[in-house]
Amino acid sequence: MPDGLPTVADAFSRNGYDTAWFGKWHVDGDTNRPKGTRPAFQTVAHGRRGGFRTWLGYENNNAQYDCWLHGHRADGTAVEHYQLEDYETDALTDLLVHYLEDRSDPDETAAEPFFACLSVQPPHGPYVAPPEWLGRHCPEDVELRPNVPPIERITTAARRDLARYYAMVENLDWNVGRVLEALRKAGLADDTVVLFFSDHGDMHGSHGRILKCVPYEESLRMPFIVGTASESFRITPTAPGWTPSLVNHVDLAPTSLGLAGIDAPEWMRGTDYSGYYFDQRPRPKDEPGSAYIQLVDPGWTNRYACDRERPWRGVVTGDGWKYAVLEGQPWLMFNLTEDPFELANLATDGRFSRKRRELQDLLEEWLEETGDSFNLPEIPISG
Repeated sequence: MPDGLPTVADAFSRNGYDTAWFGKWHVDGDTNRPKGTRPAFQTVAHGRRGGFRTWLGYENNNAQYDCWLHGHRADGTAVEHYQLEDYETDALTDLLVHYLEDRSDPDETAAEPFFACLSVQPPHGPYVAPPEWLGRHCPEDVELRPNVPPIERITTAARRDLARYYAMVENLDWNVGRVLEALRKAGLADDTVVLFFSDHGDMHGSHGRILKCVPYEESLRMPFIVGTASESFRITPTAPGWTPSLVNHVDLAPTSLGLAGIDAPEWMRGTDYSGYYFDQRPRPKDEPGSAYIQLVDPGWTNRYACDRERPWRGVVTGDGWKYAVLEGQPWLMFNLTEDPFELANLATDGRFSRKRRELQDLLEEWLEETGDSFNLPEIPISG
């Protein structure tokens, strides 16, 4: 993150909100970490903590039972690195629960509105969860998706990893319940909007892949749920409030502000979707009909070549099409409406060259709008 870049916390602060961050940060960059130092011990400078009044986090840490935090408290007191005493998700949730309990204390600033973020690493590799959750999932009981090829080395690894992954997911679900219960006990359930979302999935054997950073649904499609602790907090395509809108990470900040009745500042990019939740907020007038997807810098190629060997760009449309290209080369094209498991790649099928042209035109518009430089492939138009 560039120095001096304003964040959503700055916008909330200017509107009288207390702001707090707990957990994984992962936008400080490797350049600020001394060589030979674990990311867990990297110190994020105070001025690079996004403007949050309370910030207790870490740059990156892939060891759920060896998680270290540092930062500062609301009164400006510095917090040196210390090790969490429990499994990461449980311990970080404890911090947010304590924060919410303080909001209900009449001796504290209970009446002050707040914007708080809980950022946990799980579910994420390495796939480790507390024993009580691991014991609930067995590899032999895991049902694989139809796009996992029946190759023993792939299916064995997928079932093993998914059993652990599901344990991490279930543990996270339990901790989300703890947060909702804390809101209810603090008397904040009806006045607090909760956003639940992820940053990526993992392939777990689909299309023979194992990790992330590829434009397949298993890696790309993420949960995005908005609700309150007084609601069921379960959203399905048949539930009231469900919308097929394409929401991308850049939309989360303006949507969060919109849910609080705050207009996004001019410098903030993205679409405010809060009108789908609160009728008194306007729905977006120029809602994008597509979402831009990209892998800019593969990075760490030698270690993770299985999922990030080359950069790519792509687009997903509201009517169910996905198109992704490598530099100067078509790669993937799927009609998700008829092919949700992405089994029929149409990227080099001449019968769909006109559709490919249409999708590439959309992609080119995104490149121009974002100032991106990428060598798109040529597309022959068949008769």
